[in-house]
Amino acid sequence: MAGKGQQTQLTFDTAETDCPTSNIIAPVKENSTLDANVQEVKEPKEPAVLSVSELAERIRDVIDTPLLTNVCVQGEITGYRPHSSGHLYFSLSEHGDESATMPCVMWKYAAKTVAFPVKDGALVQATGYVDFYPPYGKMQFVIKKLEPAISGKTGLYLLKEQWKKQLTDEGTIPRSEAARRCPPLFPTTIGVVTSRTGAVLQDIRNVIGRRYPLKILLAHTAVQGDGAHLQIAAAIASLQGKADVIIVARGGGSFEDLFEFNHPDVVRAIAGSAVPVISAIGHETDTTLADFAADRRVPTPSAAAETVVPDRTVLLQQLEEMRRAIRDNLTERFSNEKTTLSELRGRVDPIRLARKLDQMLQQTADFAERITTALSRRISSERETCKTLKETIARLTRTKISTARLELLAQKEVIQGRNPYKPLELGYALVWKEGKLIRTAANINDCDQLSLQLVDGEVTAVVEKIRYDRNTTEPNL
Repeated sequence: MAGKGQQTQLTFDTAETDCPTSNIIAPVKENSTLDANVQEVKEPKEPAVLSVSELAERIRDVIDTPLLTNVCVQGEITGYRPHSSGHLYFSLSEHGDESATMPCVMWKYAAKTVAFPVKDGALVQATGYVDFYPPYGKMQFVIKKLEPAISGKTGLYLLKEQWKKQLTDEGTIPRSEAARRCPPLFPTTIGVVTSRTGAVLQDIRNVIGRRYPLKILLAHTAVQGDGAHLQIAAAIASLQGKADVIIVARGGGSFEDLFEFNHPDVVRAIAGSAVPVISAIGHETDTTLADFAADRRVPTPSAAAETVVPDRTVLLQQLEEMRRAIRDNLTERFSNEKTTLSELRGRVDPIRLARKLDQMLQQTADFAERITTALSRRISSERETCKTLKETIARLTRTKISTARLELLAQKEVIQGRNPYKPLELGYALVWKEGKLIRTAANINDCDQLSLQLVDGEVTAVVEKIRYDRNTTEPNL
């Protein structure tokens, strides 16, 4: 410690930190005292030696942060190099400014989703993440989604093409001919989706009022500007179940003015409508994606109004022509029927009618007599035929019975002749030994007990002696 009144001079040693260029600086108040036994600052340990791959892995870990993940970058494509494998390689720069360039890669699976031509000089918006590629030792931007930057008319055209491809792939457009619905011939309510302040609504009202006055439901919406597509889709949805047909209309304008009618929300709302939708957007030369989803596309809003309602003047004219045709037809029919009635009245004279009636009665009596005579003859002929058939059947039956009787007796004789017990009546006997029929003496031994079947009973006998015929050889016992 220094004594009082003495100025303390302090010196500071520079100490290394994690950053080799930084120094430790400690503020010192005047007249402050320091312990003489100030411990020296220890120097840091030597850093661990890393391999190149370990360093690359550390770099990848450092850049794996939310700030560099799912990033959307807008820039101009330079050095575009499509690979034969389907991958895309290029760089993004700030409108050709070489001072800020980011190498980019878009893998094949992501490149398939690009709906616009990729080329040098195109202004795009790329969404992806920053990655470190160790083999080349460089940073690169891995793109998952690539869209045209909405900048000017070119950007809008590219975005329209992208939406068109997306809606086509999902089957929303174009509407097939089989799926197109015709508006009802005589609607009761017309729904109109447009702005209440534009001339389009007045044109539609004038045409409908002149041709076929009926109720018009207006679903007010903005028809251009940011967010207009949300209002248009909501307006179409609000008319479901309230109108027989819907007109989506807007007057002529530039491509930018009509661009909101290309938005997928509007196209899907039209395609999903439960009632027919008529598209009347712009002029005849203007085409939006909404036209492909509508049931019918017309060049102007006035033409849409003429499409959804009939012409009252034409209807009245057609009605008058039909009324005239019906009147002329009925007049001609009445005249023809009157002439026919006069001719019938001349034919139906009372005297002629009585004479004709007498002739018909005479003819009826003649027919009855002829029918009676013919029936009597037919009945007599059929009776004789039946009698003859009866006698023939009886004779044939008797003959058949006699023949069958003789055949039955013959069969009886045959059966009786084959009866094994029939010979017993002539004095023969059947010899049985232990339940078996004995056919030869060779099957019998002395002292065997035999059963003799006679015609009127059975006898048991014991064999005392066996004598064989001269032609029979005695078996060896």
